[in-house]
Amino acid sequence: MRLPVALLIVLLTAHLALAYACGRAEAVPPQLAMLLVQAMAAWAVFTRYRRSPSLIRLPWLLLAVAVLMQMLWDSTNVLATVLGDTDGYLAALATVLSGLYVIPCMFMSTRSFTQHEPRAVAVLDLLLLCMVAALVYHFFTTLLSGPLAADPASIQVVVAQADAIDFSLAAMAIVRLLGARSFRWRFFYYTAGAYLLVNAIVACIYNRIEMHGLPWWAGSLIDVPHTLLVVLALRQPPRWLRSYHPSLAVSQTIASFAPILLSTMVVMLCISTSRINFVPSLLVGASAVLFYGLRVAFIQSRQIDHQRAIDQSAWRLEQQVGRDPLTGIANRTTLDKGLREALEEGRRTGRFCSLLMIDIDYFKQYNDSLGHIAGDACLVQVAGALSRSRVRVHDLVARYGGEEFAIVLIDTSREMAQEVARRLIVAIEQLQIAHPACPLGRLSISIGLAAQAEHTPVDPVSMLAEADHALYRAKRNGRNRFEAAGEDDPSASLADASSA
Repeated sequence: MRLPVALLIVLLTAHLALAYACGRAEAVPPQLAMLLVQAMAAWAVFTRYRRSPSLIRLPWLLLAVAVLMQMLWDSTNVLATVLGDTDGYLAALATVLSGLYVIPCMFMSTRSFTQHEPRAVAVLDLLLLCMVAALVYHFFTTLLSGPLAADPASIQVVVAQADAIDFSLAAMAIVRLLGARSFRWRFFYYTAGAYLLVNAIVACIYNRIEMHGLPWWAGSLIDVPHTLLVVLALRQPPRWLRSYHPSLAVSQTIASFAPILLSTMVVMLCISTSRINFVPSLLVGASAVLFYGLRVAFIQSRQIDHQRAIDQSAWRLEQQVGRDPLTGIANRTTLDKGLREALEEGRRTGRFCSLLMIDIDYFKQYNDSLGHIAGDACLVQVAGALSRSRVRVHDLVARYGGEEFAIVLIDTSREMAQEVARRLIVAIEQLQIAHPACPLGRLSISIGLAAQAEHTPVDPVSMLAEADHALYRAKRNGRNRFEAAGEDDPSASLADASSA
């Protein structure tokens, strides 16, 4: 920090000394000294750019570009002094280059710099700013070179226009400072806002002095904002920047309205320049309104896509929460909820439901003889067969626990449920899964059936108990069969299923 400050002091002193020695602020030596001061400011900002995280690097780079535009202004003035500028075109070009620093300043003050903003929005902003640059160039060159250049009113219009732009840019940066929640962003807008505000004040004074002839010391005024920028960019941020924390509502409001400020500034600029350049001003002003509408449309489209992705993720998560991780069918929690809803619907409408409790016969022996990996594969196959054999898509197939499954049949009578049970027994038999420990030599299932009646409680526990008791009877009566709760007739067997 000490070496850059010492070098800066040397350059400032040299600028004053050279201007005094030459007796003119427009002389080449003092202008070269001023150019070196501006180069130090650009170096300081670029140094901060290299030290910053990637997300905040672009704003610092834009600020460096703004300083570079001022350097181009000074370089063009030097060139005009060396070559002679009888027609005033180089002077007009220098003024345009000085005015074009508003482009990076507008960009850094109105952009959100978030990763969620569509790239099309950045392209629209950049295109609009390029149109503004073309308008400013045409406006300034029209006033400062040609027949209007001799009119003092033209100079006053340019000065007033520059003041309005400069102070608006400073105000935008200060507003962004008040809404920045991150300390690094607050430091950037603090530095940029201070530089732009001092630069606006200095430009306001300098331009009015220039209208009556520059004294030898006037060029040192230009050094003031760039000296401030060097100091702010290289020194430690003030403590109050760390302690200041705007509310989320304030931050979001300022960030949301920043693009409106850009469009408003462009429209106001077009109104003020329409007296000289009506058609270009009208075109740029209409583009500002159109681009703002497109910007909103792009952002809304991105937000809709983002919300749709969130909804899909939430739906997948909800599905995963209610699913058995091994088989992919509903789990016990979903079964209890679905059965309760089916019972309530049946009580309310009279369309009663039925429940099937299913157990794989001799599954423990299957696991012991073939291993748990084969057992898991068997459970997955059985779950798939049960799901494919449902009567309707809104019936619920769930894993009850271990090798037990359950199926809730919506709006299904006892007789229809028995038909489904027969179909399921056949479906599992058709899998032809070898089971050495089973008397049949292949995998089979037993089913317990319970049907809702008018007196059935809405609580799922009662119906689950009935179906479980019927399942126990089916296993006791030889397995590979189904039994219905409330029936003691063991005629419902595999033979019935095969004949169906």
